[in-house]
Amino acid sequence: AVMVGTGVGAQNGILIKGGEPLEMAHKINVVMFDKTGTITNGIPRVTRVLVLWEIARMPLRKILALVGTAEASSEHPLGMAVTKHCKEELGCDLLGYCRDFQAVPGCGISCRVSNVEHLLQQQSEERFLLPGATTDESSLLSAAEATPAVEPMSYSVLIGNREWMRRNGHHIGADVDAAMSSHETKGQTAILVAIDGVLCAMLAIADTVKPESALAVFTLNSMGIEVVMITGDNRRTAKAIAAQVGIRKVFAEVLPSHKVAKVQELQEQGWRVAMVGDGVNDSPALARADVGIAIGTGTDVAIEAADIVLIRNDLLDVVASVELSKKTVRRIRTNFVFALIYNLVGIPIAAGVFMPVGLVLQPWMGSAAMAASSVSVVLSSLMLRMYKKTSVELYEARALGQMKSLRSSQISTHLGLYGQRRSPAPP
Repeated sequence: AVMVGTGVGAQNGILIKGGEPLEMAHKINVVMFDKTGTITNGIPRVTRVLVLWEIARMPLRKILALVGTAEASSEHPLGMAVTKHCKEELGCDLLGYCRDFQAVPGCGISCRVSNVEHLLQQQSEERFLLPGATTDESSLLSAAEATPAVEPMSYSVLIGNREWMRRNGHHIGADVDAAMSSHETKGQTAILVAIDGVLCAMLAIADTVKPESALAVFTLNSMGIEVVMITGDNRRTAKAIAAQVGIRKVFAEVLPSHKVAKVQELQEQGWRVAMVGDGVNDSPALARADVGIAIGTGTDVAIEAADIVLIRNDLLDVVASVELSKKTVRRIRTNFVFALIYNLVGIPIAAGVFMPVGLVLQPWMGSAAMAASSVSVVLSSLMLRMYKKTSVELYEARALGQMKSLRSSQISTHLGLYGQRRSPAPP
């Protein structure tokens, strides 16, 4: 039954690593979703660059050149989105040089950037050349007239959230905080930029929710499974995303190293926890959960740490995994009951208990009956191959007519490792 169940899962885009996760999945009563790349598409884009001109009179082009160069060394999806936006705005794929790069998970990055002078030149003037003309102006000067090379300037760059800026001694004004909050309430991520010790810009980054996320959450809830979201993002952004998909409990501003502690905390309360994630920072929590479920488009580390891999990057396959586990375990129990009844009846007959009443089982009949017992169990297990996710589709059809978005007051938000509560629980 387990072999057939894992095979059926593979046919439906669900890679199950062995029998233990297949048998455990039906016992799950809490599913914990990561936000970026799991509930959302993980393809963020920059929607706004706000230059704080009153604080730092720095041109937009210079800010984009420094920020793009700094974020080019980052592996975070938001960092890659920022670098892509800067390259598009600058019209150049070749950025500057970054050194002393440091990334602090859940906070931001710091580094030194140089060699960005070529990005600061405006490309608005076109050059018209005559045939045979040269663009090498140095050939027109003598060696004595040639100017010596100027050492490129180096800039200290900080990019991150409010906490990262406060750690580095930057004060965030009320107007800047209000601008960040306005984007965060829309489900966008707002980050700050400080160059050479001066706060100079704010960037807003948006990531769209997967179309099936809300349906998957509602379907899991209708199956009696509690759904929670865990993210390192701030509480406003987390609540906005949770409201869109119908999640009532959110753990926000959680550092990557603390995700595994949250999983362990729920387990100590008696819950069976499934963790769904896609990133390197999710891998410890995926390994610690009772069932770790990785998105197929995620990192190799997450896929290696997980018990189940969703090849098609579809969150509805989380529902299918639970349902397939239920059907497999139900089939195993059916086989046990059938084999038990079969042997309770067959063994006494074969032993001659009913010989006085004329009921005798010949040796060849006993051999045939024993073979029939094994064949019947195998055939019963093979019936699992008829699984086509029809029950999951029924759940989805019911959910489509009942789905409603949540209000902010219906979402319970807990901050950080110790779960400081910031919003009321739903009545």
